[in-house]
Amino acid sequence: MPSSVRPCLSILAAALLLSPSSFAFDTPLSDEAVREAYFLGQRRDEKISFFFETYRRYLPAPKSGPHVFMAELLTPFAETVDVSRKHSAGYSAQQALLDYRSRGDSMRLGVHVAYTSTYGPGFPYSPNKVPGKSGTWKDFQVRLSQKENTIESRNVSYEGTRAGIRGSRPTGFIIWLVYDAVQVTSSDASVEVDTPDGQHVTATFDLAALR
Repeated sequence: MPSSVRPCLSILAAALLLSPSSFAFDTPLSDEAVREAYFLGQRRDEKISFFFETYRRYLPAPKSGPHVFMAELLTPFAETVDVSRKHSAGYSAQQALLDYRSRGDSMRLGVHVAYTSTYGPGFPYSPNKVPGKSGTWKDFQVRLSQKENTIESRNVSYEGTRAGIRGSRPTGFIIWLVYDAVQVTSSDASVEVDTPDGQHVTATFDLAALR
């Protein structure tokens, strides 16, 4: 093979690795797909970051109140990549397959909220100072829908985010919702977030273009 052709083939192979599958949003995942997701998650380069960017939508900051700055919707394949990414030495492709089978085909939606100068721990943070009944993440209403049909989540959880030395400064939180993938089809999905101060934020995902 001519040496001039090899770099082109390498670039093409890398592109195929990160390109959506022709069987977009396919469930259940085959053993080969789980293995591919495992090895992709074990990468330690910028390509893994590029991969997750396709599953994220960024939103502009409001004039006041909390900033719902990102929504990410992880398909079963992307979630398998994410689980692999969070494990380092000692995590194998065989374990990734066992974890996938235990977890099942799930979709995970993350709504990322940042504190601002008008919302958060930077001022007296109590129910009578912050819009909403509780003054917490529970006052945020999150809805995932397709063709006007709301998809019910099977689990909702909260994760605080922090920055600074040893995570000394709270920066916001993430609301995680988990869905059964069988309830979701390969079409447009809409994420809507209603904040306690009256904001209505939306993000759209084309699941036919995601793996």
